[in-house]
Amino acid sequence: MTSNQLGSRTIFIIIIAGVALILGGLVISQVTPLIFPVQASAESLQIDNLFRIALVIGGAIFLLVQGLLIYSIVRFRARAGDTSDGINLHGNATLEIVWTAIPAVIVLVLTVLSYQVWVSIQSVKDDEMTVKVTGARFAWSFAYEVPDPRDTSQKLTVNSKELHTYVGRPMKLEMVTQDVIHSFWVPAFRMKQDVMPGRTTTVRFTPIQTEETYPVRYPIKCAELCGSGHGEMVNWLVVHKDEADYMAWFNQQLDLVLNPPEDPVARGRQVLASGAYPCAGCHVLADLGWAGLTGPSLNGVGDRAATVRASATGLSPEEYLDRSIYYPNEYIVPGFGAGLMPQFQANDPQGANYMSLDDHFAIVAYLCTQTSTGESACDLDRLRSLVFGNS
Repeated sequence: MTSNQLGSRTIFIIIIAGVALILGGLVISQVTPLIFPVQASAESLQIDNLFRIALVIGGAIFLLVQGLLIYSIVRFRARAGDTSDGINLHGNATLEIVWTAIPAVIVLVLTVLSYQVWVSIQSVKDDEMTVKVTGARFAWSFAYEVPDPRDTSQKLTVNSKELHTYVGRPMKLEMVTQDVIHSFWVPAFRMKQDVMPGRTTTVRFTPIQTEETYPVRYPIKCAELCGSGHGEMVNWLVVHKDEADYMAWFNQQLDLVLNPPEDPVARGRQVLASGAYPCAGCHVLADLGWAGLTGPSLNGVGDRAATVRASATGLSPEEYLDRSIYYPNEYIVPGFGAGLMPQFQANDPQGANYMSLDDHFAIVAYLCTQTSTGESACDLDRLRSLVFGNS
């Protein structure tokens, strides 16, 4: 075989191998996304398209490296009885330039494409709905600020333990954390954003239709290890089919805020059920369906406050439950560590772990009724004096 024939054959083999690598990369890019969650946001389409491009390139490189490795193992293996040294090879400048230039071009292309996608998903959309998100060990809470229908110059807040929206409505989330770093992650939306102490981070997305039947629930997870209850830090993003369906839910929540129960016990239950505070992430409470793992059970806490806790602390039931919220480290329930529960405060509405005196009173009044009989273990008049003082 002549040198020209050898050269032509080599070129032919390289072309065939290149085509096979590209086809292999294309197959990997089409097969891998099949295991992903459904694409439930407009942004997920852009992100997945970018990921497919990366998979084509990465898949082709993977097949090239593995192919050369297998070829080298077979072609250059030591034959039986061969004890000689390997060939002494020096560097190949042309090869080094090629395998440096090609990755540099690939990185540049991916950088440009990634930047375009990032700018697109971060751009301000028309008619965005802004929701304030708070991450705390170990739950997310969501607050909708809307004009007060009784006085449109004022605002009121509707709290929810679930994030609600509807198909086609652009969303902007303004996120803060009350303690450590968390990471807001909705796999179906392909959106993940760290939530860091001392900063407000944002994320934007627009739900798209994926199902015939609505509302649809998508899990919201924390993707940053934040403590022993990290794996249980799961809430839900509920997508309604249209604005009318969403408003039917929202108006119910708004009515609860505008017309709270007069009974402080019922009011306390309503506040805790709303998810305004992250108690559900740690505690067990059958009445509200809580199943936390890292905090003491609140089932029967009124009975314990009047018996074993009163004996251990010397406090009355209302004093014990009152101080447990604002000063949780004064008495640590046996079997649980100190510093796990956030220390709520009523002095700075803009500060971390703010809990108003009204909410505090109602919550304690409700917890006092967690007894075997359902009767309150506390003196509510004395509790009111403890919480509000002489005001």
